[in-house]
Amino acid sequence: MKTKTNSAFAVYRALLSVCILILPLLSCSFFGIPEYELTVTVKEGAQGTPESGLHSYKDLTLVEYKYSPVNPLASVEVIYEGSSVAAEGKLTMYTHATLEARLIDIRGIWNITFNYKDTAIPAIKFKITVSGSDVLAGIFSDDRGYSGSWDASKKSIVFKYLNWKDYILSGTLVSMNGTWKGESKEGSWSAVRE
Repeated sequence: MKTKTNSAFAVYRALLSVCILILPLLSCSFFGIPEYELTVTVKEGAQGTPESGLHSYKDLTLVEYKYSPVNPLASVEVIYEGSSVAAEGKLTMYTHATLEARLIDIRGIWNITFNYKDTAIPAIKFKITVSGSDVLAGIFSDDRGYSGSWDASKKSIVFKYLNWKDYILSGTLVSMNGTWKGESKEGSWSAVRE
């Protein structure tokens, strides 16, 4: 008889302990809709919403974002969780995340792949070093000894060689690829930052 009483008392204590642990969680909305933080950084030269700072959103909230350059001749890139996304769009919050809006700055070293439209001619690979006083235009040189000027002020990129015949490379600034013409030939090019 005493064993049955002790056993019932042990079960009662166990249930009471579980209730004491769960009740505070329920009162704090522990089982409610979670919230996630979006850390936004808007760099100099860019503007838009959401603004720089730490923003909290409930799970599965659709967050609209839109960024543009202060100078309309420049271009903005938006990086969400390390990947490039459109300058305007929507994202769904399901985890903590980061979003950064900044001006596209192509200054630096790039590995170029230069393909001919005539596939019988093999592709050429070379490096270019892009420099300039701002993100809109400047000069470049490649590791073959050729050089020229570049212009990124029209939401696109144009490389114009000054000493390699009449070669001009034009294309998309965000993806750094496009087409080229020179010496009555044409083809495509792509660039990857070193």
